[in-house]
Amino acid sequence: MRERGRKMKTSIIILTHNQLEYTVRCLASIISHTKDYELVLVDNGSTDGTPEMIRRLGCKAVFNAVNAGFAKGCNQGLELADGEFVLFLNNDTVVTEGWLEAMLRALESDRTAGMTGPVSNYVSGQQQVEADYGPGLEGLGAYAAARSAAWQGKIIEVPRLVGFCLLLPRDLALEMGGFDERFGLGNYEDDDLCMRIRSRGYRLVVACDSFIHHYGHVTINALEDFDLTALLSVNREIARRKWGEDLIDLIYKVQPTLTLCVGADPDAGQEQMERTLDSMAGLADEIMLVHYGGRDSRESVHRTGLIRNLKTVYAEAEGEQGAEANGVAAGLREAGRDFILWLRAGEELQRDDALAFRSFRRGLSADVPLISFSSLGSSQPVRMALCTDGLHWDSAAGFSLPSGEWPHELDIRVGGSAWASP
Repeated sequence: MRERGRKMKTSIIILTHNQLEYTVRCLASIISHTKDYELVLVDNGSTDGTPEMIRRLGCKAVFNAVNAGFAKGCNQGLELADGEFVLFLNNDTVVTEGWLEAMLRALESDRTAGMTGPVSNYVSGQQQVEADYGPGLEGLGAYAAARSAAWQGKIIEVPRLVGFCLLLPRDLALEMGGFDERFGLGNYEDDDLCMRIRSRGYRLVVACDSFIHHYGHVTINALEDFDLTALLSVNREIARRKWGEDLIDLIYKVQPTLTLCVGADPDAGQEQMERTLDSMAGLADEIMLVHYGGRDSRESVHRTGLIRNLKTVYAEAEGEQGAEANGVAAGLREAGRDFILWLRAGEELQRDDALAFRSFRRGLSADVPLISFSSLGSSQPVRMALCTDGLHWDSAAGFSLPSGEWPHELDIRVGGSAWASP
């Protein structure tokens, strides 16, 4: 656990409502397989000896006289947490070696990742994996170790994470206001939190090399006089009123896709292209490098494309000096998505602008065919456009349409830009 006098990395928040056997098993696995953490336990009116066990443990704790519900209990734990990160964990889980380190790596490896979760034997969506161990927990450690080695460092972006295990920065959890307590005993509060985090431009990612055993629904199925169908119906309606449409439909709504073209002029070097690509990680569905003249930059484009495994497009024959318009035209011909975004090698988005851009994309539609960005100086060139007939390119103004459509002005600054003096 925590070294005395030093702030721990992660606060692990666990809710309990009876089911002492499962809680003890969960805590034993955490103690065996976790470093640099504090425990925060919130008991929701247990009568089976769980409160007494928690008091003996001596960790931070909240004792509710009645079942206050999942959202409220988690928020009570969040109020006591001191870690840089907070992790909400169901008590019917068994963690494995390296589980938390893998999740922290996933969260810290991507500047736009807001929240992460593990894979498991019992969970919905893309976090569910085929678990080749058992019966019971027999062989769990060996299976988890082999999976961790095979999937080391792999993450995938998902539209939602399941609330049995969620890790996020404490500052972000506080900024979000924790879970929405209107969802009562539980269900939909995790989907609601996922959607709020995504709406701020953050990504939800799964740490594919972190595996947790999950029994599933142990506490909620044991509640007396409990109607899960009725609770789901009530909470679904609460979410619908809050979001204006069915929350699950909203989570899985398909958004327009985007091709990012990184244009390389004769002076473009590998370091410039790498800087642009790094700043746009996770922000486009397709990325290509577009070269439009100069032997040196052609070699840099070729090398960067091989390293990054990216599609490369050459607008001019080798050795020829081309115009940027030729490069844009070549990018448009090869673009395979709904919208195209043109950046020059060396241009980049800072983290806050990257988050704002992701948030903007979630509400994007074909009704907004032209989007302008801020650059150095006073110019606001149209960098992004719907891939449609009639697009015209100007090196100073960017994209335009014959209809004279006025662009949507996006308050996002492109750093490193020389657009003001093309």
